[in-house]
Amino acid sequence: MAVSGFNDLLIPCSRMEIVAHLSVSEKGVRQLVRCDFRDGFGPEDLSNSEHLNFETTLHGDNDTPPIVVFNTHPLAIASIDFPDIAVLPPYTFSEDGISISLRGVPSGISSFLSLANEIMPPDSVKVVNEEEGEIGPRNLLGDRQWEVVQAAVQWGYYDDPKGVSMRQMSERLNMARSTIGEHLHNAEATLVRWLVENE
Repeated sequence: MAVSGFNDLLIPCSRMEIVAHLSVSEKGVRQLVRCDFRDGFGPEDLSNSEHLNFETTLHGDNDTPPIVVFNTHPLAIASIDFPDIAVLPPYTFSEDGISISLRGVPSGISSFLSLANEIMPPDSVKVVNEEEGEIGPRNLLGDRQWEVVQAAVQWGYYDDPKGVSMRQMSERLNMARSTIGEHLHNAEATLVRWLVENE
C-alpha cells in the first residue's frame, strides 16, 4: 500500500468509502466519500494526502456526513482512459487494503488490471462472468453513465433531428457539457465493443 500512494489516506481516517463519482476529467475524479476519522482529524486533513483535495462537507443525518474530494491518483485518472470498463462505487480503502469492483468487457478489465498491477499489485482478483441473458450490456456502464445515456435517449439526443442539444442536457442534468460528452462517448464505445465481442 505504501508504494500505491494510498498509505497517507490512512493517517486521518481508518476507513474511507467512495460512495459516488460526481464528475470526471483528464485531471482527476470528483468523488463523494465517507470517512471514519481518527481522533483529532477531520475532512480538511484529507488534503494532506498526495492525491486528494478536500472540497466540501455535505449535510448529513448521521455521524459521517458525505465529503466531496478531488482525486488525482494515477489509478483514478487511468480509469478514465478505459472507456470499456466502469469502476463501481462503493469501494473502500482501509487498513485491510483496497476493495474495488469493475464491470466491463474482458479486454478492458484485463488492460486495467495490468496497469493496476504496475501501481499496486493486488492480493487477489475475483472474476465473475455475467451471462448476457441474465444481465446484458446495461451493467457494463456505471450508474452515472447509464443516467446520462437514458436521459439522452428519452430526450431525443439520438433522434434525427435532435430533440435536445448537449447544452440543454447539461442544464437539465446540472452537469458540465464536457462530462456529458465523455459519458456518452465512453458508453457508446463500451456498447459497440460489447456488440462486436458478443456477435
